Amino acid sequence: MATVANVLSSIFSTIPELHSGQLGLLSGVLVGILYWHGHHRSSLAALSGFYLLAIGVVPASTRGLAVVQSKPWYFCSLLLATALCAIIGRVLWMRLPLRHGVSRSSSVESRSEVAPSGRADGDGRR
Repeated sequence: MATVANVLSSIFSTIPELHSGQLGLLSGVLVGILYWHGHHRSSLAALSGFYLLAIGVVPASTRGLAVVQSKPWYFCSLLLATALCAIIGRVLWMRLPLRHGVSRSSSVESRSEVAPSGRADGDGRR
């Protein structure tokens, strides 16, 4: 039976590789949360910043960044995979015809049925 330790040791051969992958996964989750909540530009800027940080464009000044820059493949792979999954999930969620029990077409029709005066009968008296 495969345990978590066996699976992780078959993927990651050293501890810095594991930590680099974990940081990439967490960074991708952060980017995904930002994107999911409507901060599209800032999430893509964070994604670009994390990626540039990992490939060494920005020098590392702390131990965590040194780990990421020593094994950037794991960080970048998990960062991009997680962020793309969140972005694609958001796009698919927005395209679903039924969200929260109300379809888009029925909510548009219900708004157009109400007259500009605010009354449904449209005679304008208050």
